[in-house]
Amino acid sequence: MDIQFPQMLFQIINFGVVFGALTYLLYKPVKKMLLERSMRVEEAQKAAEAAIAGKKAVDDMKVHAKKEAEKEAAEIVEKAIQDAAVHKKQLIADAKKEAEAEMTRMMDSAKQNEKVMLKDMESKFTEAVISTTEKLIGSLDKKAAQKVIDAELKQLIEMI
Repeated sequence: MDIQFPQMLFQIINFGVVFGALTYLLYKPVKKMLLERSMRVEEAQKAAEAAIAGKKAVDDMKVHAKKEAEKEAAEIVEKAIQDAAVHKKQLIADAKKEAEAEMTRMMDSAKQNEKVMLKDMESKFTEAVISTTEKLIGSLDKKAAQKVIDAELKQLIEMI
């Protein structure tokens, strides 16, 4: 069993060529492919983390927007209640003014009706007194009798 240097040298060269070919043809492309895949996985993880952070930010914005909307709704309702209270007070004040005006108008109308009725009653009373007096005494001066009766009626009215 001799060691044959030429065959050993041939085996070393052959091993070097096969090692170089396998390194160049398989190891580097596989290593490059694994690096690319590792980078894609890292990018996907970063994108997933960004998406999760974005979703969380959107959820936070939704919660914040909901709180703001509820706050604005409460302010709108409060303002509407205040406006309604002011409008209610104004309507009540207007109704009171209208009622007072109507009462004043009715009182004036009643006073006018009372005056008309009093004048009508005075004239009927005067006619009745004159007619009765004429029947009892005979003929009287109607104008003079009217003046006397009017004076007496005024005194009676003042007493009342």
